[in-house]
This record gives sequence, structure tokens and C-alpha cells, in this order.
Amino acid sequence: MTTPVVLIIEPRKEVAAALASTIALSNLSPVVVPHLERLNDIPHPIAAIVVRVSFEGVGDPPHSAILRLPHDHPPVIAIAWEEDELEEARRLKCDVVLHAPHEIGRLCEALLRVVGT
Repeated sequence: MTTPVVLIIEPRKEVAAALASTIALSNLSPVVVPHLERLNDIPHPIAAIVVRVSFEGVGDPPHSAILRLPHDHPPVIAIAWEEDELEEARRLKCDVVLHAPHEIGRLCEALLRVVGT
């Protein structure tokens, strides 16, 4: 049985590294990209997607990739800090929305639930 791959869409290297380390502890294989145009750009079958919903910086935020996903995309787990980010995650119809910082501890539990391991 192969290890499920979790795609992390996160432009900040230190945040991406922390998420990848945490996810790897759950026997899942994290793959990090700073930006995503199309899901089929990833050379692995994706079991779930983790994205931080944030309006920092200029240009399209990384979470805007959720809008470009195909209809049958893998489950999406969003991490959001502020109320407007939580609302955006709900608008994007993310499967799980974690309110940081107090719900971050549920990330692996949520991933294992949506991946079905």
C-alpha cells in the first residue's frame, strides 16, 4: 500500500516546512508547492489538499487555487486565522476549516479522517 500524498499549497517556506513536518508524522507524504495553477501539474495522485487561507501580500492569494480545482478534487483542509479568512474558506466550500491557532492540533486528525486511513 502506498502512502497517501497530501498537497500543501503554501508560499511561505517556514510555514510550509512546519506543515510538512507535522503531516509526515502521521505517515502521510507531504508535497509542497508555493502556488498551484492546475492539479494535474502534480505528478502524484493527491489524497488531500492543505491550504492556508490568507489575504497577505499582493496578487492572487494561494488559496485562490481552490477555485481552479476540478469538480472531483480531493478534500481540502483550510487553515485560517481571521474571521474574513474563515468566511473565505467556507465560501470556497473547503471540506474542513481549522481556526488557527487553537485548532491546528487537529490537522493530522482531520487529514487522516478525510484520507480514510
